[in-house]
Order: sequence, then C-alpha cells, then structure tokens
Amino acid sequence: MKNTLIFGLLYVCAAPFAQAQVNPEFADINDAIEMIRDMVQLERKAIVSEELALTSEESAAFWTVYDQYVAERSAVNDRLVRLVTDYAANYLNMSDEMATTLIDDYFDIEADRLKVRKKYVREFDDVLPPKKLLRFIQIENKLDTIVQVDLASEIPLIR
Repeated sequence: MKNTLIFGLLYVCAAPFAQAQVNPEFADINDAIEMIRDMVQLERKAIVSEELALTSEESAAFWTVYDQYVAERSAVNDRLVRLVTDYAANYLNMSDEMATTLIDDYFDIEADRLKVRKKYVREFDDVLPPKKLLRFIQIENKLDTIVQVDLASEIPLIR
C-alpha cells in the first residue's frame, strides 16, 4: 500500500524546484519521488506548451510567469507530499489527534493552492489575451483533475 500510494501522489505534486519533506518513514524513496516529480513537471509543461499555442511574443512573457507560478505551486504541493506520506505512515494506526491534524492541514493546503492560483491568474492576465488565459486555466484544471482522480484511486479510505 505504501509504495503505491506514494507513487500515485507524485502526479499531483509534480514540481522541480524543491525537495518535498516526506515523512521520515519514506526517506529511503525520497530521491525516486523527486525524479518522478521532475519528469511529470516536464510532461505537464509540454502539454501546456502544445495546447496553449503561444505566439513568440506571448511565449517569452508567459514562461517567465509560469516558472514563478510553478515554484509557488511547488511549495504548496510539497506540503501535500508531506500530508500524504504522514497519512500513509499512520494509516493502519491512525489516532483521532492525527486524523484531526490531517484534516486541518488538508484544508489549509487547499486554501493556499487557491491563493496561488488567484494570484497568478492576475499575473497571467498581464501576458495573455483573455481567451488564451481562459484556455490556460482550463488546461490546468483538466490536468489537476486527472491527477486528483489518479491520487484518489490510490489512497485507501481510513478504516
């Protein structure tokens, strides 16, 4: 269960800028987690590039903002990596206190994820016309949904 859960997590937390702090129980596979996160981020960037069809003028400004967005998103996703590895480490012996902590942390992470998205939609608005901005948001939403479904299928419900 542990390894399947952890590698399922990687899609949602893809970002190349920082190593996530994993639960110490998973320290031995942290390098593998980071390698997969890097590969997934490259794939995600290629999808955005292909689907957004930027002009050369839009491209330079967009990718500068995109890299900043991914870096901030990475910091939030690093917290999600820790949350999921904490869940996996405590899954079989979950205390009420740990369950409450995981719930609170999860909603804090979701709130921060939304803050980052709202912040950067304003930044992207300065470099993309409205229809391309909407298309970018749609692409991000679709990619995030695919990842969330994949992750949800890997994480067992608490007993």
